[in-house]
Amino acid sequence: MDFSGQVVLVTGSSRGLGRAFARFFAGYGAHVFVNSTSAGGSGQATADQIAESGGTATHVPGRVEDGDLLVAEIIKQAGRLDAIVHNAGFVRDKTLRKMSAVQWSEVMDVHLTAAFKMTNAAWPHFEAQGCGRLVFISSASGLYGNFGQGNYAAAKAGMHGLCRTIALEGATANIACNVVAPFGATELNSANMPEELKAVIRPEYIAPLVAYLAHPDCNENGGLFEASAGVFKKVRWERSAGLELDTSRPLTLDAVADGFEEVIDFTNSEHPNEMRESLRGMYERRL
Repeated sequence: MDFSGQVVLVTGSSRGLGRAFARFFAGYGAHVFVNSTSAGGSGQATADQIAESGGTATHVPGRVEDGDLLVAEIIKQAGRLDAIVHNAGFVRDKTLRKMSAVQWSEVMDVHLTAAFKMTNAAWPHFEAQGCGRLVFISSASGLYGNFGQGNYAAAKAGMHGLCRTIALEGATANIACNVVAPFGATELNSANMPEELKAVIRPEYIAPLVAYLAHPDCNENGGLFEASAGVFKKVRWERSAGLELDTSRPLTLDAVADGFEEVIDFTNSEHPNEMRESLRGMYERRL
């Protein structure tokens, strides 16, 4: 497999995970557009390093909050865009009690709203080409929550809901979207990590899954994955078999309290894959 003739945008690729992704794509023949906020600097350095290694890379500076402008610039320069890896982001950690509306909005804009803007701008080009791939980089915070990261967790979780909708709406046009929640040692998070841990969770060990999901031959769509240390796992929703009350009689608070252990018992779990399936499973036995 390779990316010959393919154009790939990797946001936030001047360092850390994004830089590892950009280098990996370029190593497989993609023309990589390296995105960072500022002109020059580490973004241009990453593009230069890729070129020195024999790859093809162009630095495209700009805020991902203006993702539609990034897409337009890439189309202008390259004439096409085949895949987007939305990796850029930052944190504004505060407990909810102390978080300001600005701290909430800044994080939502750079992660979730940017994902929408780039998808919206790229969609007609993907349709015209007959193929398009999107990979959103989420976080374990979005899957499981994290103290002091309500804004970040909500934005990262929102990426999965957006991804699932893109998968449904884009399926007939061969537009696919998947989400990866990685854990890798970067300049931003590894200052206090032991060296032996950093050696195990290098960003390069996440890149192969991200690249595979962005490849036109990959048929996975709407998936959610965790990735670290060369270990890749798919995550899915699970729900309990649940409690079914007799609706021929008035439903009471005590009935729920008495049967609550059935509500939270996962002995016989279900795994709905889409909203229609999920909702139908709630009422179909009543019909």
